Parts: sequence; structure tokens; C-alpha cells
Amino acid sequence: MRTDDPTMTRTSDDCPACGAARLRAWGELSEEEREVVRRISTPAERETRHRWCVRCWHEEADDSPRSA
Repeated sequence: MRTDDPTMTRTSDDCPACGAARLRAWGELSEEEREVVRRISTPAERETRHRWCVRCWHEEADDSPRSA
């Protein structure tokens, strides 16, 4: 097994697109980050059920409830 494989250390909260440290829920985004999300997505459900990478703006649906 290779130990230098970056996918071996990735957690479920890491961005699968760019590898940034953590996807953020709506309540964890700053006002500026929320404005970016508003411009790239529209449904209100995304504010409560999706998470974003603030590095590359990868969006991921999260079907499990999360506290913000």
C-alpha cells in the first residue's frame, strides 16, 4: 500500500475536486462567500442541504442533516 497517496488521508469533509481542507455548510460561510454561492446557485434548499469548497467552489449535496 502506498502511504504517499493523497486520497488515503482525505476525509469526507475534504473537497473531492481540489482537495481543500474542508467543505463548508451555509452557516459556516462568510457573507462574501455566501454571495458567491448565491451567484452560482439559486434554490433555497442548497442553503441548508449543500456544502461548498471555498477554494474552487465545488458543490456537494449532503443528504444527512447538519447543524450550522
